[in-house]
Amino acid sequence: MKSFIFIGLLLISISMGYGQKLYKQDLLNLEKDIYNHALKNYDLSTAKNAVYHIIALEGEQSTFIDTLAYIYYNEKNYVSCLQVSNRILKQKEKPDILQFKAVCLENLNDIKGAIDVYEKIYAIKKDVLSAYKLAQLQQRLKRSAEAYATLKSAENLKFPEKAFVTFPTAKKGEVQNVPFKAAFYNLMAQTGYDLHNYEIALKYYDEALKVYPDFFVAKQNRQVIKMLQDKLKDKKEK
Repeated sequence: MKSFIFIGLLLISISMGYGQKLYKQDLLNLEKDIYNHALKNYDLSTAKNAVYHIIALEGEQSTFIDTLAYIYYNEKNYVSCLQVSNRILKQKEKPDILQFKAVCLENLNDIKGAIDVYEKIYAIKKDVLSAYKLAQLQQRLKRSAEAYATLKSAENLKFPEKAFVTFPTAKKGEVQNVPFKAAFYNLMAQTGYDLHNYEIALKYYDEALKVYPDFFVAKQNRQVIKMLQDKLKDKKEK
């Protein structure tokens, strides 16, 4: 009799365990369906709620933690995106999550922190886009020598053909889309100017204008440097 009771209890226990697993899987499937439907309807709020439920069910190993970082990034919720990114990066260093962290830090005005992260990104990717962004931030903190060195190290890398950077034009409120390569040379010229090396500045403004002759900002800056050179020349002659 005791053996029958034991077997009965064992079967109930197994059945309950199986039922719990089945119930958990059903919940997971439901939340993933909700997530997919929400994305199709561009409903990030509902998608985010579903992701939280999925993570709660799957635990820290859930790949949906990365998805949560993407959602916060697209919402421009930089505080939450930074928290989730740090959580992911403790487990594994991922280039896309590092990129999120760098953008978050910049938008939260931690420029030094953003530079540190972009240095890691550039070391991993060795691409001109990362070098450009890193140099921009270095220049922003008046670290012009570092900015120039960063750009110089990327000068011979492959440039994206279809990438553009927005710059102002002569008309107030109007902008022009400048090919990335021209923008890259323009930044090199600016760092040269910051270092009071007008020869370098002129060289790279010329390179920028070769790529994009209608580049208004480069034309204006080049003109200013030529005027400064002429003034210095006049002083020497006097």
